Parts: sequence; structure tokens; C-alpha cells
Amino acid sequence: MRHIAIASGLIGMKESTKFAFDISWVFVSQIVTLGSGFLLNILLSRWLGPGDFGLYTLTLTIFTISTLVAGLGIPETVVKFVADYKTDRERRDAVVTAGAVNGLLLGTSAGLVLFLFAGEIAALFSIPELSGLVRLAALAVPISILNTTLLGLLNGLREMRSYSFRFIIRSLLLVVLAAALIFAGFGPAGAVAALLFTEIGTLAFVAAVVRPHFRLSALNHRETTKKMLAFGSRVFIASAVYLVNTYTDTLLIGYLLTETDVGRYAVAIAIARVAFLSLPGSISTVNYPAISEYYSKGLADAVEAVISRSIRYCLVLLSIAGLLLICLAETIIEVLFGPAYLPAVPAFIVLVYGMIVFGAVSSVGPSLSAMNRPGLSSKVNVLVAGANVCLDLALIPLFGITGAAAGTAVSCTLLAVLILYILHRVFAVRVESAKIVKVFGAVTVFLLAFFLLRDTVHPYVLAAALTGLYGAYAYRAVLTPSDKIEIFGAITPLFGRFALRRLNGR
Repeated sequence: MRHIAIASGLIGMKESTKFAFDISWVFVSQIVTLGSGFLLNILLSRWLGPGDFGLYTLTLTIFTISTLVAGLGIPETVVKFVADYKTDRERRDAVVTAGAVNGLLLGTSAGLVLFLFAGEIAALFSIPELSGLVRLAALAVPISILNTTLLGLLNGLREMRSYSFRFIIRSLLLVVLAAALIFAGFGPAGAVAALLFTEIGTLAFVAAVVRPHFRLSALNHRETTKKMLAFGSRVFIASAVYLVNTYTDTLLIGYLLTETDVGRYAVAIAIARVAFLSLPGSISTVNYPAISEYYSKGLADAVEAVISRSIRYCLVLLSIAGLLLICLAETIIEVLFGPAYLPAVPAFIVLVYGMIVFGAVSSVGPSLSAMNRPGLSSKVNVLVAGANVCLDLALIPLFGITGAAAGTAVSCTLLAVLILYILHRVFAVRVESAKIVKVFGAVTVFLLAFFLLRDTVHPYVLAAALTGLYGAYAYRAVLTPSDKIEIFGAITPLFGRFALRRLNGR
């Protein structure tokens, strides 16, 4: 046991620099991706108005769900198996080939079904204009799945630089094409067409990048396919239910309310996702292959270290961002999107408050699959999705989009609690629950102070003061010295390199 502990420690020190730089690359790409997506939402919401923007949002939601269902967990399975077979080129090539072929076949079938039943989908939402947009989005489904499958090779090999460039290129291309087509007068159809052209362009880039790392191989194709589908189906169930949980609010708003309400809610959820999924998304992308590799080698201490530090500093950064966003909610929405979207402010506040803990835990959410237990994710997500649907059905008719936000916030918090419970009870990972409760309680106190004092102190001054005080508290009370170095290292690579050298020197 001693040699395992020593090996775990040595790998932890060796990987600390790579972990920080991997995160920095992915974080930059996430910032560009979410930032450009956020910019696109601002442009579309202003140019199209709440109604047409709601049409585009519904189409994008249907497209996203379709690609996940059609993918059947294959892209995530490629990441897992490539990480496991990192040094076995023959088996790795067989996995990627099987993933690409099966993903393309499934995507084509799903796209065809979506295209043929677009009219029925539009009738379900009582929005006839939706059918043409859904048909256009259906053409992009197989291309998107092939894209993400090939991208899984880069993620599994932890080639995060190339991986990140793909997202940067895709994001910029989507914004440019969407802006051009909207200006040309194509309305929401132009925005959906831009999505199709972007998938085609980024597929060409990904194919060129993966070429040195991969060659087609039909070796044991049937056996490899069976193995991938067996694992992928379990990942798929977890991911599918998670996605349903994520998009239930938007779909039910479209069904129970109007496309204008969808457009307003899309503004609230867009800001919340940019703020709370960029950093956790970057970290989970790096964590997944790392945890899979460590777990397969029996390095339990290394797995626990990755999970614990990810939650800690995500929690601190996201709670600071959440406090500031809630304090400035009205100003942010009015300045960026216009007065027509001010009814989304209460929903936005509820979403942000409810996603603080969830955002931090989502940075390690895929670890259950990485540790060969995707079935646990499935069970948890089924439970949470059921709770989310019930809450939305009960609250949306009563409170509109704010009710949808409340249902989402409660279900996200429940999901975070269940993931932490499983990590502790099933995998014996020490989770610092007390720190999480402490942070959430402190944020609540500071928010109460803001709402009590904002009529006597200028809101901007009060927001700055409270956020600064809270940031100082969280920095000192929650983070360890190594956490602080890694956070700055992820944000500023040059600083991280200097700091890590000093730490190792000591």
C-alpha cells in the first residue's frame, strides 16, 4: 500500500502543473464559447425581439436534445476508452472508428426522424412557425454527433490545446454567420442556418486536427461496438435525463405559456449559464479523463485530491460571481437586453441563487462515470428530473417564468446534494460539506444585507462593498494555499508557472 501512496503523491505533484495549464486552455475556450454565445444572445434578443428569439431558443433546445439522444453516449464513451487505452494505439483506433461510424449512423437516423415529424412538434407547442426551423436544425444533427465523437479523441488524450481551439473557432464562426444572415433579413431561420454551417466548418477543422492521432481501423469492430454501446447506454441514460432536467423549464414554458415568455426566460438562463457553467465546464472537461486514468490505476488519493480541490475553488469563485450578479440584476438585464426583458429579473435572481452550489459540484459531476459507475448518475438524474418536472408543472401556471426558475433552482440543488452523497458513501471521497454549507449561508446573509440596505446606500456602492467583503472572507476561510496557487494559475498561466516553481522550490 505504501508504494501506491507514494506513486499517488508523485503523480499529484507532476500533474499539478499540467492540470493548471489544461484548465487554463479549456477555461479560455469556455470563456470565448460562452462569451460569444452570450453576445449572440444579446444580438438576437435585440434584433429579433422576445417572440422570434423564443422561436430560436425552442429550436436550439430541440436540436440539443436530439443530438444527445441520437449520440447514445458515444462521444462520452470515446473519451473514457481513449483515456483507458491511451498507450495502446491499436485499440484506441478501433474505439474511435467504431464511435465515428455508429455515431454517424445514429445521427442520420435521428435527423431524418426530426425532419419528418417537424410539423407534429410545432403543433405540440401550438407554434406553426417552428416546423421550418426544426427541419433546418435536423440537417445539423448527424454532423454535430460526428463532431463531438472525434472531439472525444482529443479530450481522452488530454490534448486540451487543440480541443480548446475547436470551441473557439466554432464560437466565433457561429457569431459571424448568425450576424451576417440576420442582417441579410433571414430572421430566426438565419440563426438556425448559421448553426448548420458552423457544424460543417468545425467538422473540417476537427478532422484535420485528429488526423495525426487516429487512423481508421475495423479491428474487432463488432466487439468494440458492443462494448461501447453497453457503457454508452448507461452514460446516455444519465446524460439524457440530465439534459431533460436542464431543458424542462424551457420546453414547459413553450408549452404552457408563449414564445415571448420563452425569449425572456432564455435571457435569464443564458446569463446564469455563462456565469456558472464556464469554469465548472472547463474543470470537468479536464477532470473526466484524469479521474478515469487515476481510478483505473487504483490511485484513490489522486482522485480525491482532484475532486476536493475542484469543488473548493469553484465554490468560492461562483459564490462571489453570484452575489455580484444578484445585486446588479436589473442593471445587467436592462443594459444588455433592453427594457422588454425586465420581467425576467425575478427569474434571473432565483436561478443564480439556486445554481451556486450546483455550479461547484457540476465540476466533478462526470466523475461517477469516470469511475465506472454511470448507472448511479442515471438513477440520480431520473429522480431529479422527476422532481423538476413536478415542480415546473406546479409552479409555472402560478408564477410564470419565475416558477420555472424556482423549479430549476431546487432541482439543481438537489442534484448537487445527491452527487456529494454518492461520492462520500460509495467512493469514500471526503467531501467538505461543512464548507459548502458555510459558503451558502454566508452568501445568504450578504444578500439579505443588500436588500435591506439598498434603499439607503447607492446599489452600485453597496454591491461593490459587500462583494469585496465576502470575497475576502471566502478567500481566507475556504481556500488552502495550494488552492490559491491553482486558481491564479488557471486564470493567468504565467503567474501559475511562477507560483508553482516557487512552491516546488520551497
